[in-house]
Amino acid sequence: MATPVAARAALVALLLLAAASAVLARGSQLGRQAPGEDPPEFVHTNSVSTDSLSYDPFDWFYGFPIPYNPEGGKKVKSTVCGDAPDAFYKLPELLPMQTKTLTVSVKAPASLGAARLLIFVDGGCTVFNGSAEVNQATLPYVVVPDGIKYPVIVRAPFAVDYWYYPPVDPPVPVRNGTFSADLSFLNLGTAPSDPGVKVAVYYSEDAIKDINLTECTHLGQVGVDLPKIAPGKTKTVTVTGLKAPDADWARLFTVIDASCTLKEKPSPLGWFWYYTAGQAGALLGGTTNKGQYTFSVKTTPKKPKVNSTMTVKVKIINLGDVDGPVGRVDVFASQTFGDTLLEFGGYYGGSRCNTTGSISSLKTSDLVIKAGKSKTVKIADVPAPGQAGWWSISVVPDAACANPADGLSPGMVAPYSTVEVVA
Repeated sequence: MATPVAARAALVALLLLAAASAVLARGSQLGRQAPGEDPPEFVHTNSVSTDSLSYDPFDWFYGFPIPYNPEGGKKVKSTVCGDAPDAFYKLPELLPMQTKTLTVSVKAPASLGAARLLIFVDGGCTVFNGSAEVNQATLPYVVVPDGIKYPVIVRAPFAVDYWYYPPVDPPVPVRNGTFSADLSFLNLGTAPSDPGVKVAVYYSEDAIKDINLTECTHLGQVGVDLPKIAPGKTKTVTVTGLKAPDADWARLFTVIDASCTLKEKPSPLGWFWYYTAGQAGALLGGTTNKGQYTFSVKTTPKKPKVNSTMTVKVKIINLGDVDGPVGRVDVFASQTFGDTLLEFGGYYGGSRCNTTGSISSLKTSDLVIKAGKSKTVKIADVPAPGQAGWWSISVVPDAACANPADGLSPGMVAPYSTVEVVA
């Protein structure tokens, strides 16, 4: 993935999501919205048609260039889509809530100094007639003289399938309990970093309120030293001794180069969200599809007919620390897409332990999932929606909350995927 230093290439990954209804974080690093304290109000949209131009179907963001500052006149790898640009790339077909990543290349300017890369998704406005207004973004960078050597350390972005469950242990920390996190760091520069670059880690929102994060004297509630990282390479460190707050959601904060060994000031504060469990015990959720935001929820037939029946298969995982029953499994169909699905997971009516509006239910009596393991559950004879178009199918495992932790963890998302219902 990393290009040789001699090539002086810069790499930028562009992730595109066919959101089917709503706009997320366009042209920027994708980030979770701060969850609210109240249950979300799910937004229903009209039936999604691939021929519709009444909404913007894209959610997208771009990554970092590697190296961070390319040399003048040399190749720059990036991701661009548009008419008559320095590089033109055709997007693959994107189904609703499907994600694809593109990596492309253009040439950096010959002149030194500040430069920018324009990224234009749907450059011909063939999918959405408003793309010129909402689907362009610029990536600033600096063109440097030949032979400049420098390290740039950033926290490596999580893979898409870590969106709901980042690499923390346990996967859903118990409130007021301890946990660890596997944090990966990437060198965007052209020279290796020296071992010992310090990262300050904060697990409490209150701990960062009165700290001047531009100073070089804070070491975090937990501090870690990074190993040597070669250009274009990633190293992962396990951070222990973290504590989850008494909240449904929480953030873990990092400050890279906290003691200013690489630059005059530390890197800006970074963070990611994670869910918490109300108590220890069995905690049921879904497994995400590799490289996707969606979960392992499939229908047979793949394209059910209007008002027919279908079989829904869902892969359920026990994210808790003890074995637990699957209990009642409820299935829901809605035309909820975009940022509503991304932020809150699959739609269900009512409350977590008293759902309403399901299209089918399966009561299991002796089906138990061991801690840390998963099982595929099949729900047969599920009524297909009565209108053709794209639908989101969501599943609530243990809908009656036989496992107490399920009822005390309202931040947990219901697994979901999308299906096209045909006439």
